[in-house]
Amino acid sequence: MVGQGVDMKLLLVCGPWSSGTTAVAGLLAQLGAVGLGPYFQTSDDRMENSYELIPFREMVQSVASEQFVSVKSGVDVEAAVRKFRDRIINQELGPYDVTSGPPIFLKYPLSGLIVPQICKVFDTHLIYVVRPLGDIEATRVRRNWEAVYGAKGAEVIYWHMFTLLINQVLPTTIVRYPELIAWPLEHARLLAGLAGLKCSAEMIEQAASFLGKGNRARPTRAGSG
Repeated sequence: MVGQGVDMKLLLVCGPWSSGTTAVAGLLAQLGAVGLGPYFQTSDDRMENSYELIPFREMVQSVASEQFVSVKSGVDVEAAVRKFRDRIINQELGPYDVTSGPPIFLKYPLSGLIVPQICKVFDTHLIYVVRPLGDIEATRVRRNWEAVYGAKGAEVIYWHMFTLLINQVLPTTIVRYPELIAWPLEHARLLAGLAGLKCSAEMIEQAASFLGKGNRARPTRAGSG
């Protein structure tokens, strides 16, 4: 049964498409955070595994539009997030120990529009991934994706993210994508620490090496984290 007082820890990776959120989410998975799965697969052969939990994408898409990068009118966003959380508690998305398991991580760029509601439902630590808009747009062009998945969408999502950062006090870590790629080991240690993950030095080094492999880790299936 669903527990109303459950305090579920969540690492929410926030950032627009083409900003480096997949690299951060993949690093968290390598360090032992739980992503549940299955993950959405992209058309980019350099980054086929998006580390985006499909049921989470579906929940966000029920309340927000990718095409317009906006929240849909007349929807109860918080209720949708609570329903999604309850699915995790009831183990509908795979085995997970709510009381003592490692933190869950979630990532999907469009979720940047509903961060306040997510933070009300989960015990959330925000991981903001930032990258210059010019680099984001160049990645979009290389992928031959629609304009919304480049600088156009990034401007909207970053506006929501940083308006929240300015106006509310929430646990937030900012990761600059160029620095992540330049110093992967330091960032692996940082993320393991803030997530409270007990990682050996060898595990942290192996996780950091993931960033040098084109982020092509094999998709994680339900319950495997």
